[in-house]
Amino acid sequence: MENLIIYGNSSMARTYYSYLKKHYNILGFAIENSLFTQEQFLYDKPIYEFETLHSVINLPFKMIIAVGYSEMNDIRARIFNKAIELGYELTSFIHPSIEIHENLSFGLNTVIFENTSIHCDTQIGNNVFISSGVNIGHDCKIGDNSWLNSGVTLAGSVTLSENTFMGINSCVAHNIQVMPYSYIGANTLVNKNTLPHSVTISEAGEVFPFKSKKFLKISEL
Repeated sequence: MENLIIYGNSSMARTYYSYLKKHYNILGFAIENSLFTQEQFLYDKPIYEFETLHSVINLPFKMIIAVGYSEMNDIRARIFNKAIELGYELTSFIHPSIEIHENLSFGLNTVIFENTSIHCDTQIGNNVFISSGVNIGHDCKIGDNSWLNSGVTLAGSVTLSENTFMGINSCVAHNIQVMPYSYIGANTLVNKNTLPHSVTISEAGEVFPFKSKKFLKISEL
């Protein structure tokens, strides 16, 4: 198995580790030296200073960046660019459950979890995270640094521009353009092109004025 360093030591790094340990030899984790304290470990794996990995690891290794969507994915984008500058070899992880259809393309440091469906002629950029159970239609384009949570559905020919955030179970209609830095809330249907840096959120579910058993009886009528 190839050697791998996971950037991060938060919940995302732990989540990535649970997937990646089956497919890579995990040498350890890395964080920026401004966050570093001595003798750090995660899952009995050492945490290294990000900036000095080549001086302390004598084995060839690849890297995956496990950082959340804070600041609309800008932190993850900054770490991605810094890793490139430092000469680290970034890799991607496409879960084995995913069928690779015709003319799919994936950028660097793109991670896609299980049971996601990606249709033909779709292009996925660099530094993209796609969680479990996502459906991406044909001819879609997903920009760099985007984040798609579980249950997201994109119809055909959708464009997600860079640094987009898609909340759980949100969906985008056919041939829609989601502009850069758009935030799409959970359970939201996007059926019009968004504006850059915009927020689109559906109303939260309302509390119905019946007890659950009474509601079920009424709904059976």
